[in-house]
Amino acid sequence: MKPRLIASREQLLQAVRDRRDELDLSHETLDGITGLQGGYVSKLLADPPMRGFGEMSLQALLDALGMRIAFAVIVEDPERAERVRSRWRPRKRRPPKQKPSAPSSPPETLWCVASDPQIIANAGNTKLAEVDDGKYEDDRRADQA
Repeated sequence: MKPRLIASREQLLQAVRDRRDELDLSHETLDGITGLQGGYVSKLLADPPMRGFGEMSLQALLDALGMRIAFAVIVEDPERAERVRSRWRPRKRRPPKQKPSAPSSPPETLWCVASDPQIIANAGNTKLAEVDDGKYEDDRRADQA
């Protein structure tokens, strides 16, 4: 098989059909090899196709025919771009942050203390004895549970 440059869905479909013909394989055989439901390859390769290639069906069919996509080149189509250019709207972004000239203090760390489930600023002042490690579940009052 000679490598081909594919630029459209129709050319991809024709390359797959040509490989099928080159190997002289029936659609029923390809259904069995691909694991697709019976008759699905016929729907994919019909002229015009009754079904389009999906990610799974294309990969299964290429594998069954001993083919792969070697590389893809994505280019801008000037004609198509011109048709939709009037609908393109730049997304709204926040202005980039200005780097501070003087070093600022690091952001305050927030901690959740299990004995009093609230977020507390300045956790450096929290004593380890205040943290509930779950050892004294029976000592908890009903209104704290």
